[in-house]
Amino acid sequence: MVMLAADVVGTKVAVALVTAGGEILAKIQQPTDLNGPAAVVDQIAAMASHVLDSQKPLGIGICVPAVLEHQTDRVIWAPNLPGWEEAPVPTLLGERLGVPVFVEYDGHAAVLGEWWVGAGSGYHDVAGIIIGTGIGGGFVVGGQLWQGRDRLAGAVGWIPVRGPDGLDHWEQLASGTAIARRAQAAVTAGARSVLGDAAVTAKDVFNAARQGDALAKQLVADAAELIGQGIATVISLANPQIVILGGSIGQQGDLILETVQTTARRWAQPFSARHLPIVCSTLGEEAGLLGAAYAAFRRIQTRGD
Repeated sequence: MVMLAADVVGTKVAVALVTAGGEILAKIQQPTDLNGPAAVVDQIAAMASHVLDSQKPLGIGICVPAVLEHQTDRVIWAPNLPGWEEAPVPTLLGERLGVPVFVEYDGHAAVLGEWWVGAGSGYHDVAGIIIGTGIGGGFVVGGQLWQGRDRLAGAVGWIPVRGPDGLDHWEQLASGTAIARRAQAAVTAGARSVLGDAAVTAKDVFNAARQGDALAKQLVADAAELIGQGIATVISLANPQIVILGGSIGQQGDLILETVQTTARRWAQPFSARHLPIVCSTLGEEAGLLGAAYAAFRRIQTRGD
C-alpha cells in the first residue's frame, strides 16, 4: 500500500510517495505557485505524475499552514498562502487525481511524522515544535493526536514571551524571520559583521555564527534563550515525554540545543522538566510529508475505504 503526500508552505511544495511502513519511495519539490489554490492543485497533480510511476495510491495526505474546517478539510484561513481562504482543497484535488484527499494542519502532520517513524517513535506523549519562518507545533497525548476544538492545538507561536523590547508573541521573537530582522537592523545600524548589506536571512546568521562572527553568535545565543523560554511553557503545560525541535531553526542543534535545554529546564515545572529529552528532529523537512501520509492512512482505515 502506498500513499501520496504533499507538504505545502509559502515557499515550497513537496510531493512524495510513502509506504505504509513510513518509507519515502520518491520525492519531488518545487517553489510554491502563489497564484492561489487552483495553481497549487495543478502543481501537485503534475508532481504526483512524476513520483507515482505505475503505482496506484490509496489517497493523498496534504499538510498546510492553515485553519481547517472539521468535517470537510476546507481551508478557512491561511495567512501565508495568498487566496486560500475558503478553498475546497479536497474537492479541487480529488477531481484531478481521482483519489480521497485528506488535509492536516502542518504542525499536526509534523508531530505525527516524528511519532510514527522519527524521534518520537515509542513515546505516548510527544511535543513537536516547528521553528522556521514562524513557530508552530503539535502534540501527541496518550498515543493520540491532540487536535483541539478548531484543529489548532499546538499553535504555540502565539505564546507570550518577554523579549528585549517587552512582551510579544513567541514567533515574533524567536523564529527565523525574527532572527533575520534583528540581524538586518544591527547591520544597518553599523555593527561589524561578515553579514553583508544585502537582505540577511536566518541561514546567513547561522552560517556566520559557525565562522565565529561575534554579532551572529550573539544573535543565535539570544534566539536560543528565547526558544528555551517558550519550550519551558510547553513543558509545564503538556508534561510530555519528549520535546522534538523541527523546522529550519529547530534543526540547528549544534548552535542552539544546549542553551535551549538549559533555559527550558531553568523555567519549566521542575518535575515535568526532569530527565526530559529535548532533541532535534530526525526527519528534518520530511516530517510533515510523513505525518500527512500517516494521517491519511489512519483516516482511510477509520472510514473503511
